[in-house]
This record gives sequence, structure tokens and C-alpha cells, in this order.
Amino acid sequence: MPELTPLPFAVLLHRMFNEFRRESKIFDLPSARFWRGAAAMTPPDMSTRIHGRAVCTPLGAAAGPHTQMAQNIVLAWLGGCRAIELKTIQSNDRLTIPRPCIDAANVCYNVEFSQELRLDQSLEEYVKARMLLTILRASGILGAPDSLPPLFHDCVFVMSCGYTLEGIRCARVQNFIRSMTDASAVIEGLRLRIPDEFAEFRRIEYEPRIADGVTLSTFHNCPAHEIESIAAHLLQVNRLPVVIKLNPTMLGRECLEDLLRGRMGYADIALNDAAFDDCLRLEEAAAMAARLRAIAAPIGLEVGVKISNTLEIINHRHVFPASERVMYLSGPPLHPIALELALRFRQTMEARCGVDETATLPVSFSGGAGKHNFAGCVACGFAPVTICADLLKPGGYGRLRDCLESLRIDMTRLRCDDVGRYMLARAGVSGPLPLGISLTRKLYDAVSINHQRLASAAADDPRFQRSRNSSAPPRNDSRLGFFDCISCGKCVPVCPNNAIFWHPTPLREIAYTNFVIMRAGCPRSRVIGAGDAVRPAAGGTFIIRKPLQIAITADACNECGNCDTFCPEHGGPYRQKPCIFTNHERWRRDGRHNGFLVHRGGEWAEIHGRFAGYEHSLRMPSDRQALEQPQALQYTCPAGIMIFSPADLSVKPLGAEPIDNAGRMPAVPEGHVDIGICLMLWTLLQGILSPDRANHINAQFQ
Repeated sequence: MPELTPLPFAVLLHRMFNEFRRESKIFDLPSARFWRGAAAMTPPDMSTRIHGRAVCTPLGAAAGPHTQMAQNIVLAWLGGCRAIELKTIQSNDRLTIPRPCIDAANVCYNVEFSQELRLDQSLEEYVKARMLLTILRASGILGAPDSLPPLFHDCVFVMSCGYTLEGIRCARVQNFIRSMTDASAVIEGLRLRIPDEFAEFRRIEYEPRIADGVTLSTFHNCPAHEIESIAAHLLQVNRLPVVIKLNPTMLGRECLEDLLRGRMGYADIALNDAAFDDCLRLEEAAAMAARLRAIAAPIGLEVGVKISNTLEIINHRHVFPASERVMYLSGPPLHPIALELALRFRQTMEARCGVDETATLPVSFSGGAGKHNFAGCVACGFAPVTICADLLKPGGYGRLRDCLESLRIDMTRLRCDDVGRYMLARAGVSGPLPLGISLTRKLYDAVSINHQRLASAAADDPRFQRSRNSSAPPRNDSRLGFFDCISCGKCVPVCPNNAIFWHPTPLREIAYTNFVIMRAGCPRSRVIGAGDAVRPAAGGTFIIRKPLQIAITADACNECGNCDTFCPEHGGPYRQKPCIFTNHERWRRDGRHNGFLVHRGGEWAEIHGRFAGYEHSLRMPSDRQALEQPQALQYTCPAGIMIFSPADLSVKPLGAEPIDNAGRMPAVPEGHVDIGICLMLWTLLQGILSPDRANHINAQFQ
């Protein structure tokens, strides 16, 4: 499978700062889409408490593709997330995940459910992310402290762990959890990797406690006693606040069928029967929450629930490989399901434990949240409200700011200064507090009204109906090319890993002639001799019509397929666009892919390209003037090494060994020299190294 490779800390630092200075962006997110607090001079206070920590927004990023890599987490934070639920880890960190693994054309489906990195890589990515946020704070890059809302930089990181007690107890997972609560050793190692340009950040203090709590994720048919045992272990052994993620199967088949197929019209969706075997029941969950809170209270910890996990269904879309019998549903239809589950859980808790006990139970939410329903979810008392599927849509991380803006607008409309008053106002509750009833109880009465209203209307809301969510993004009749797509740019923000980037190119239309090396001696000689002749052969025209081109950072691309979903052309950017590696070892190892490796050092810049097993390379002076207007390029192909002059398209062979393909492919027959590939390499090298556009490739040479 494609292998995610974490980007070096130094590369992320260079990219982050240089891109902001030159383009007013960070990781391709324009500063206009950063959340910097409400626009009004006296903004409403959106702050809330999560795991005992005050944060300035109730917005979070759900465990998933957006919380696995350091750059993803920074992007979520820039958009306004102040709770980051990190990608779920488990003891088996060598999963084979089918590709593509995400189908977010409208309703969102996926087949990946756990981390794609090794445990030690995941640990380092999360520490890098926390350190990058600390560096952003220290740098003042987003503004002076007095220009930003209180608590602006604070952020809660929540681990997500699964899936069995045996897995949680194993030494590798326990070491991961311990390191996430004291990452001092990892921080010191990363501190040494901070480049001299940013030496000031070597001296600042980094918080060694990375995670503030843990979410427990279990499979749909995990029995109640197993879930409770894992949660108790995390409380008593790891001394961590615990949130138990509840699965939609707790509603029962009849209720789910009524919501999905009846009221919302998703007749094509079939539930997976096995998911209901031994699954947790509402009564069991309520009783479990009460017992676990009794364990947690004496040791000063908190127990909460998260609603909800994705819904396991039968694979019916023919997007994922046929070997995948089941897939996981999220997005629009999960929203009414999650609201109903949260409502029934609260009602069950009230019946068993009383209203006051239920009112103090923290409930976080995930399920089809976006700008149109975010404010309503906050009014239901959920904190945080976390988002995943919506970020896979056009706009990507830029959509987060719209969620907070929708909440600000509604709070302003109702003249509410804080979230508590907003909950009361949405419910129509006003007047003095009744004697003997706490503010918490009064707020809970308000959120209960809001919740019942929202849940009763959600399944009939057109936004969540199949009639609104059955069409695929439009495509035209063209096929995606290596260069010169329609340049809509939709693929850049929908990539959860920030793997897709723009690079500039000069406009070109060059008619060229190919060449054949005619051997004077042995026709299969691998050395170009003095008597060998260079003969012209049929060529073509190399054309660049667009000033900006799309390329892929191979290390950050896991071929999830989301860029293909929203590309208007056929073919898929991750398949058709140039794939650029930052890691030489991985480029060599990943020989089944066409791909490129760029290097810049001293006076020279070079690019290596692989096409169907053949390797080609181009070398040229690395200063900007030479990159833009080179006098000569050293081009190496299977036929030999030669000097190519862009000015007159002439070729001068050199007496040297041709590139060695290590026996993977025979030499090109009769010494064929494809100048089109040379021009392609030249154009890519110019564009990728251009300082006018930041990317993960050129950041490593700064």
C-alpha cells in the first residue's frame, strides 16, 4: 500500500513561516480562512471547558484523516478547532488498507479506521503538532496577544485508542500513552532538529504533556464488559480522563432502519447484521457510565461519552475493492442518527441516574456536523462538536471558519454574550433561576429542549435526505493530463494530508526532435563513443498553457482517492499528476510508481524521474537565474548522458555510462533519446524549486 512518511520537522517549519511571509498562507490555507476570533469589536464569548481545560471555541476535529499528520493538525487549529481528537491508534500498526479508502462524493464512506503510521511515528507527529502550535504562539505570526481573544492559542489534544483490552494493555500501546503524557524525550530530540534560522524556538519551553485525555473507540459488536474494563484500565492505570465513543447500533436495527430507509430514504444502504451481535445497549451504557464515574471521581478524573462513531454497513458502492465486505458511513445521514442516539442516551441516563447526574455528564458530538447545524449542536450542550466528513468537501479546512462564524452570527442575533446564555436563548428560557436549582440544572433543562427540537426535525430536514445526497460531483468529458488540467484547484484543499500543491511554470510551446544514438561499434554498447552518431527521430511539441500546475507530495499522499472524487476531469490527480518524493530511500523502494525525486545542494539542482521502470535525470545550476534561463542541461537517460541546450534544442552526447536500471528493464532499444521527457523534467524542476510558491519539496532546501 502507499506508505505515509512524516515530513521532517525542519521542512514543516520552513514551509509554515516562508509561505506565510510570501503568500499569506500556511500549508495552502489562506490567512483569510484562519479563525482569529469574531469580527465585532466586542465578540461573543464562545469558550467552553473540555477535560477541565478552558478553550475559546467548542469546535473540534474528529479522529480521522485530518488528525494523523502534524500539518493536518495545524490546519485544523488554524481553522478554529480547539479540541483535536487524534487519529485512533491500536496495537496493530501495520494494517493493510485498501485504496482508495475514502468515498466522500456526498454521503461519506470509508474503509480505514486506524492509524496508518507506526506507533512511534504517530507519537512524534502529535508532539510535532503541539510544538508547532507553541511556536506559532511564540512567534506572534497570527497577531499580538492583545489583538486576539482570550485563550486563543490554548488547545486540547485527546488521544483516541482502540480496540480491545488486550491491545490497550500491551507494552507498545502503554508506552505510547505514557509518552503522550510526558513527551520530554521526544521534545528534546525535535528541539535539536530546529534549523538555525529558527534558533530562537530552541530556547522556548514546550509542554511535555501532549494529551489531555483519551477517547475509547471500540468495534460495533464489542461487548459491554470489554468496554468497561478498558475504560477502567485507562482511568486507574493510566490516570486519564476517559470519553467512551458510542456506536449507532445502540439504537437497534428497527430504529436505524426507520431513520435511514424510512424517513431519510436511503433504501440502498444495508446494515451489517454482525454489527448488532453483542453490541452495547443503552441501559448498559447508562449503568456503565455511572459505575465509571464512581471510579473516576475519587481520583479527580472525568468520564464522558462521545456520540457517535461511524455506522457499519455493507459495501455497495463499487468504489472500494470487492474484498471489503463492510464500510463505515458518516456525513449527512449520520447527523439525525447521532442526534437520536444522544437523545435516547440522555433519557436513559435520566431514568437510571436522575437529571442532576445526567446534567453533569460531558457529551461530545460527531456526526454530519457543518456550518448549517454547528450552532444547533452547540445549543444542545455538546462540547466539543467535532467535524470530519465536512472537511473532505471542497474548501477543506477552510470550511471550519464558517462553522464558528455561523455560531457568532446566531449568538449576536440573540444578543448572547456567552455560550450558556445562548443555550438558554435558543430554548426560550429566561427569567431568574428557580430557588434551589443550580445553573447547571437550568442549562440542562434548556439544552434538553434544544436537543429534542433538533432531533425531532433532523430526519425530515432535506439537507440529510437521500434526495439531496445522491448525486456525485459533476465531471466533464476530458481526461486529466500530466500538465495543464483545467486548474480549478479543487483537489488542493480536499486533500486531508496537504499533499497536493501548486507550482508555477512558464508558458511554453516547443517543437522538438527526438534522437537516436547510432553506435559505431557494438550496437548494444553502454558507452557513447567518439565515433557514435546522433541521428534525428520523430519528435513532438511540448506545450504548457497554464501558469500554475498541480503536483503531489508523495510522502504525504496515501492515495485515499478524495482528490479524484472532486476533480472535474477523469483520471484522478493522485494517479495522473507528477508525484514528488522527498525521501530518496522511499523513491527507490517504491519502484512500482512513476515518480520524481528533487535535490538541491551547492551549485547544482537535479531531478530524477522514473517512467515504467526507466530512470531519467536532469542536472542544472541551482541559482534562480540559471533555473529560469539555463544555458545547458545535463540530461541522463537509458541511452546515455548528454548536454541539452534549451536555446536551440541541440544535443551533445558525453562519453559516459548511461543510467543503470539495476536489471529492472532493458536499455532503450537502439539508444532512443526522448527530448520530451527532458523538457518535462526541466519544467518540473523549475516549478517545484521556484520560490514564488511554497511546497513541502522546496521547503527542505531552504
